[in-house]
Amino acid sequence: MHLFIGELLQTLHQALLLKKLYLLHSCGFSYCEPQFLAPTQQRFQSQNIGDLKMMVESCKLCAQKSSKPNFGLCNANSKLVFVTLSPLFDEQIRFSSRASIMLKNIIEGVFKLSLKEVSILSLLKCEIPKQSAQVSIESCMGYFLKQLEFCGAKILVILGAETYSYLTKDENSYNGVQGKLLKWNHYAVFPTFALSLLMRQPELKINAHREFLELKRLMGEKNV
Repeated sequence: MHLFIGELLQTLHQALLLKKLYLLHSCGFSYCEPQFLAPTQQRFQSQNIGDLKMMVESCKLCAQKSSKPNFGLCNANSKLVFVTLSPLFDEQIRFSSRASIMLKNIIEGVFKLSLKEVSILSLLKCEIPKQSAQVSIESCMGYFLKQLEFCGAKILVILGAETYSYLTKDENSYNGVQGKLLKWNHYAVFPTFALSLLMRQPELKINAHREFLELKRLMGEKNV
């Protein structure tokens, strides 16, 4: 009962904040960065990555899923967290798909990091039909936020407009935030190209490489 009341109060607070932002905008105020609403955090008893992994892999929250839950790659003390919409790996966390191999090359070739120095997480933990994605992401969000706590990274690389929109609830144009380092929920987020888009349009890899180099420069300034 206390948990329900807490969530209700948080929802009311978010609605009032959003109303205030719209009012300020109508009066001519503008913002140099999007104003994000903090996601609702579910409470878990898990005290380590292993416990959380067991919870995710045994999850039965979504009836629409067409695959087994996938925990992703979650390493403690990660320097970067790469965030996708759907799982990138198979059950054995192998880099076997074109998208996962591309990301591996970016991590090692551009950022000069080992796979043990990063985490690769997805908002959805299963393959979910697109029409059910929003509801399922809300179910998965508690798992994702807990993963962020355990991996310890402060910079999230958001791969794609859909992933960014579902995570931040920002409805503004993705072009206005892509390639920029923003603040979200006590983290720095860096929205960039979706891996699927880079595979469909290889000519965009030049722009993506430029954005990754910019993030690498910013990481150097922050001593990350």
